[in-house]
Amino acid sequence: MFTRWVFVRLHAAEAALREGRIDAAYVAASQPDLRQHPQAQPLLDALVRPLVARARIHRQAGRYQEALADLDRLAAIGRTGPDVQTLRQQTADELAASAARDADEQAAYLRAADHLRAGRLESCRLDIGRVADTQDRAQLGDELEQRLQRGGQLLQQAAEALERDDVPVAVRLWLDACRRHGRTRESEEFAPRLAEALRRSLERWFTEGRIERILAAREALDALLPADATLSDCERIVSLCARATRELAAADYGALRQTLLRLTAVRRDVAWVQAALDALTRIVEGQEQLTASPLGLFASGAPGARGPAAGSMLVSAEQPVRPAAGKPDPHAVRLDRPLLVLVDGGGSSLLIRRDRVRIGRAGGSVEVDVAVPADIQSHHADLVHRDEECLLTAHGPAQVNRRRIEHALLRDGDRIVLGARAKMIYCKPSARSESAVLRLSHGCRLPQDVSDIILFRDTCLVGPGAGCHVRTGEGSPAVVLFERGGALYARQTGGAAGAGRAAPGAQPVVAGRTLEFGELRLTVKPYT
Repeated sequence: MFTRWVFVRLHAAEAALREGRIDAAYVAASQPDLRQHPQAQPLLDALVRPLVARARIHRQAGRYQEALADLDRLAAIGRTGPDVQTLRQQTADELAASAARDADEQAAYLRAADHLRAGRLESCRLDIGRVADTQDRAQLGDELEQRLQRGGQLLQQAAEALERDDVPVAVRLWLDACRRHGRTRESEEFAPRLAEALRRSLERWFTEGRIERILAAREALDALLPADATLSDCERIVSLCARATRELAAADYGALRQTLLRLTAVRRDVAWVQAALDALTRIVEGQEQLTASPLGLFASGAPGARGPAAGSMLVSAEQPVRPAAGKPDPHAVRLDRPLLVLVDGGGSSLLIRRDRVRIGRAGGSVEVDVAVPADIQSHHADLVHRDEECLLTAHGPAQVNRRRIEHALLRDGDRIVLGARAKMIYCKPSARSESAVLRLSHGCRLPQDVSDIILFRDTCLVGPGAGCHVRTGEGSPAVVLFERGGALYARQTGGAAGAGRAAPGAQPVVAGRTLEFGELRLTVKPYT
């Protein structure tokens, strides 16, 4: 009875194969009891040819999973000859290549979409051509074309505004085109025209005293500065005008005078700047007359008399200014060579008073001011001071805030990398001092554990406040180091003195001698 049932199933499988029903024949013949029966072997051999043929068709049509399924059926019935193995390997290779192509196409689509979202329209145009899917390519192309059209309309309006000499409107329209619809070749080519027009307008507004126009141009100037580095001079004008307005509002006439003098260095023939300086001179004369009057004499000697008001031209603890040059103490340390500043609780700092500071590799063939123990060139970069600005000029590979540069105006907080690993941060702790600090990374510390380079200009503040160049522990007093006649002096901030005179308690800094100001101990000596 059992044998008869086997033959019935075998005949049914053979009939299915003759009728071309390959899967039905395979399902019947692959049953364990039938597959091992001697009478079923011819049927299993006959299944090889149609399964291989169908697998080849699937492979040619790109249906690699179906082709591999048919080859797996042959393996299940024990029919895996050399031809089958070769076909399996070819199918698997083509499947892997197809998957790689799909991944590349998906990556191209994602890149194009990312460029489109970020407004990098020219890069998006290039990547759209690499998108294989017709629907995806058409969708991205439509959105790109829409952005290009709308951005082009704004650029056209900006060009018309520029023809009318309405530079603020032109810049605003250009910014709208770049921010809302992305940057294109046309917007990049339009930027130099805008920069030149903005430069001319700022110079005219500065001459006419149109401060409101100058201050309103800050956003436009920041946007155009990457396109035209020569706008840095205009940026200086805007920054100084903004500072002057703040100082006048605070009645800080001493700082205001310094700012106006810097503006005269930019343009000497500006009438309103000269008029403001003349007015400040009259204010100073009035203050001197008041100080010399009986009221001034009484106020200076009265118990509990307060120091000068915030708007005074006098020196205060919060506003250290450069004392006038006088006859220096013969024992005071000179500023014509690098000095090592040692502060209890503040670490070691190198103080340099030079307009050009040379940075290079320690042990190199070129003599430099800052010899960094790192793999950089013997003379890798220069820091050049110009008034209150500091320009980094690189002679080797350099980055500022992760951007490769050759020249860069430094600002507070800028992160500098020289070569591959020489890292440092440019800091301008106090807006009332032109001195700056280079804070070196741990791996770039100089001998004698120097971690800070003080780029000394007028004063150096030592104390616990965030505006100090050398930070000390909380509770310690604040001390200001200042220059007089090329020598270094120090005083504790606190009392007051008239402009042009050393502050009370000022004392010369003698090389190797420790100065004590309450809990703060300070030693300065030549750096070797």
